[in-house]
Amino acid sequence: MRQLRAARGLSQEELAYESGMNRTYLSAVERAERNVSVDNIARIAKGLGVEPWKLLKDS
Repeated sequence: MRQLRAARGLSQEELAYESGMNRTYLSAVERAERNVSVDNIARIAKGLGVEPWKLLKDS
């Protein structure tokens, strides 16, 4: 998620706004400190402009 966000030039705050989520939650997800639901994966993917499976792909 961090690589996709950085590649699009988005800050965590901007991604949070685009995804309709809390910035601190997204930050914790990025650092693998929080589990993320399938619904939230879809919301994050929409904010990044990618398909949800790209967030699940092991890089």
